[in-house]
Amino acid sequence: MVFADFKAGYSKAFKIIFESYHQVILQYTYGFCRNKEEAEETTQDTFTQLFIYRHKIQRVESILPFLYVVSKRIAISHFRRKIIREEALGYIGTLPNRNPYDTQESVLIKELNDSLAKIIEELPQQQRKVFILNKIEDLSCQEIADKLAISKHTVKNHLAVATKTVRIKLMRLISLVLFF
Repeated sequence: MVFADFKAGYSKAFKIIFESYHQVILQYTYGFCRNKEEAEETTQDTFTQLFIYRHKIQRVESILPFLYVVSKRIAISHFRRKIIREEALGYIGTLPNRNPYDTQESVLIKELNDSLAKIIEELPQQQRKVFILNKIEDLSCQEIADKLAISKHTVKNHLAVATKTVRIKLMRLISLVLFF
C-alpha cells in the first residue's frame, strides 16, 4: 500500500520511504564525498530524483538499487564540477597580466559579464537571491535555506529554475556573439 501511494505521489508515503533509506544513502554518499555537507546535498538530490522518476520504479525492491545508482552518479557529477572549478581557478591564476585596454577579448568579456549581470537582475527576486548565494557566493543549499528561512527543497527548486533561465539566455547571447 505504501508503495502504491508513493508511486501516486503522496507525500506521506514518500516520507516513509525517505526515512527508511535516508541514512543508508547518506552513508553511501559520504563514502564518495568524505564531506558531510556534500554527502547531505547529494543525498537530497538523490531523493529528489527518486520523487521525479517514481513512476519508472516497478517494484518496491527496485527503490534501493535506484537510490544507489542515482546517488553514485550525482556524487560523481559533483566531484567533476568541483575538479573543473579548481582547474579553472588554477588556470586563471596562471594567466599573464595583460593590458585590458588593447584586446578585443577583454571588451567581449566585459560585455558578457554585463549581460550576465542583467540576466541575473531580471530573475524573480527569490530566484535571484538563491542564484547569487549559490553560484557567486558559493553557499550550499542548506546554508541558503538557513539564511533565507526557507526549505532546502525550495532552494533547490529556485536554483534549478534560475540556472536553467540563465543558461538559456546566455546560450542565446553567446550564439549571437559567435554568429556576428
